[in-house]
Amino acid sequence: MSCPGLPQPALSEPLGARRFEPWWGSEAGWIYPLERDARRQYGAQLRRIERPNMLIYIVDVSVTARSERVRVRVEFHRNPPYPTYKLAPSDYPRVFADVGAESPHRLLDDSLCLYHPSDPVERRWTPDKGLAELLHLAARHLFAEDYWRSSNHRWPFDEAPHGLEEVA
Repeated sequence: MSCPGLPQPALSEPLGARRFEPWWGSEAGWIYPLERDARRQYGAQLRRIERPNMLIYIVDVSVTARSERVRVRVEFHRNPPYPTYKLAPSDYPRVFADVGAESPHRLLDDSLCLYHPSDPVERRWTPDKGLAELLHLAARHLFAEDYWRSSNHRWPFDEAPHGLEEVA
């Protein structure tokens, strides 16, 4: 039965269905090379959550000098709600772990500051390096935060300067 004056759903689309528009984060040719080494390392523990404009990975990683593994959440956004400083969104995902921990290297949304966006490509993460490498950077960063908190605020690795001009 149809109601006059009300829009009718398309016959090929069920009520309440959203139209999914493909993007790089939904393409198998981008996802599988990204995941390959991480799947080998973490197996079924690595969870992938796909949303229309967002790709999320969740896994517990080992951190040097910690007895418990730490949950890490990686978010790739099709249209990031944060500045990417002229990097492609795929090159600047958000990585969250130990939310709320004191650290000099966290972004305003409490994500980990793993590399400086203006670093040369060999000093920052890119998708061709794979998710396993990004998770390794997160674990290394968490170790550095632990060291920083226990050593009178000395960061154990090279540090990039803080602050960037917002770039549209």
